[in-house]
Amino acid sequence: MNIQATFRHIPPSDAVKQYAEEKIKKIASNLKEPVEIHIIFLQEKKNNAVELTLTSPGTELHAKEEGIDMYAAIDIIYDKLSKQITKLKEKKKNHYASRSIKHIAQEEDNSEESDIVVIPDKGYFIKPMTTEEAVLQLDIVKESFLVYLDAEEQKVNVIFKKDDGNYGLIETGARYK
Repeated sequence: MNIQATFRHIPPSDAVKQYAEEKIKKIASNLKEPVEIHIIFLQEKKNNAVELTLTSPGTELHAKEEGIDMYAAIDIIYDKLSKQITKLKEKKKNHYASRSIKHIAQEEDNSEESDIVVIPDKGYFIKPMTTEEAVLQLDIVKESFLVYLDAEEQKVNVIFKKDDGNYGLIETGARYK
């Protein structure tokens, strides 16, 4: 962790610098990556201000606060950055929580218990069409499969895209009402 402190239009104070570093170290300990922190203490007109930029790989957090007292401004910045880090962690947690069906299937294969969970994705409207139309429709919708009603035989079929770029056809034999 690298902490830099700059004083602008105000005489340097070791006590203020030490207080800010103690507070910021508490925040930075929540981040796993190496962190660089730049604190600027400045005086604007009659108010004191503190600006803080916290940089870690892939993340840059920024906060600025003005106040009559430098210590109070540091405390408020501490609260602001704590909230930003909490939001960041929740965002990462939610991002990693959304997994693909492929990953879920792999985890189910690896698990000892085989609890089957069916998650409804969306409803399908079975539209009558030819196999050629179904292939074109599959390319348009960018899905991995398409359920359709064969226009000639009035049977429900499933067409899917194979890994090699070809298409597979499942003829269910089930007649549509």
